[in-house]
Amino acid sequence: IKKFYQKRKGHRIVSVNLQGRGVPLYGGGVNWSSENGKLTAPVPLNLNFTVKAKAYVLGKLVKPKFHRKVSCAIVYKPTKINAPMSLKNSCTVE
Repeated sequence: IKKFYQKRKGHRIVSVNLQGRGVPLYGGGVNWSSENGKLTAPVPLNLNFTVKAKAYVLGKLVKPKFHRKVSCAIVYKPTKINAPMSLKNSCTVE
């Protein structure tokens, strides 16, 4: 995300694309294949990540930092391997 200026009482919504390639599942994919070798069963996954933000107040004198933990419950469908998934209704913010 590019740096931007924000007024004190203003707000902004920023959309981002979350992407992971080559992320290991550590033993999670052992039983995902069926008898004929094709993946068929959907697999429920929990996606947990932290969103960090830093702001400069009064120049660089005060630098508040914000951390939000996000938890998403998604279902991995092997029939839609490279299709984008919407996380809009499946995430909670702590």
